[in-house]
This record gives sequence, structure tokens and C-alpha cells, in this order.
Amino acid sequence: MASQHGGLLVVRVDVRPEDEAELNRWYDTEHVPERLAMPGFRSATRYGSAERPGRYLAVYELDHPTVATGPEYMAQPQSAWARDVMARWTSWERSVWHRLQTPVISAP
Repeated sequence: MASQHGGLLVVRVDVRPEDEAELNRWYDTEHVPERLAMPGFRSATRYGSAERPGRYLAVYELDHPTVATGPEYMAQPQSAWARDVMARWTSWERSVWHRLQTPVISAP
């Protein structure tokens, strides 16, 4: 039940305390700007866990879910910096989501 109304790429990463500064520097300096320069990426928002130190979440809004699953995206080369930072992740999860055609519900 894919929608033509956009999608999300969601990435959750855990790192040791000594690797947090480098992770954040890489995301802010290289990774997020690269993703936002790619066709189909609308926005990027990052979060740090309020409950678990060293846990981070990145949410990318996409024109369509295939933006983050297609061959062009998957073939993107990784920099040496990216490979080094990603090798330090102690746990991670990546998922792609499609937007459902349901009305937007807001709090009063």
C-alpha cells in the first residue's frame, strides 16, 4: 500500500560516549549536506535520546520511499570518514517508510 505522498528514511544509531562528538561532526558536516543535495530528499532532522546516552535518530523526509532504496542511492560511494564513523557504531537500524493516506490529526 505505497503512497505517492512521500516517505521517510529513519536511521537509529548507538555509539560509545567517546565516539559521540565524531558522529555528530560527521552527520553535521558531511552526511546530512550530502543527503540533502540528493534528488528526492526534502529534509533531515536529528534527535538524541532523552533516555539512553549515545543513541541517535535521523529522520529524512523523502519525495517517495524509493529515493532511499533505488539503485542510484544504494550505489553512492562512502567516504573514508563515513566508513570510519560507521565502523564505530555499536548498534544501528535503518528503515524506509511510506506515508499513508490518512488525515492529519493535530492536538487541540
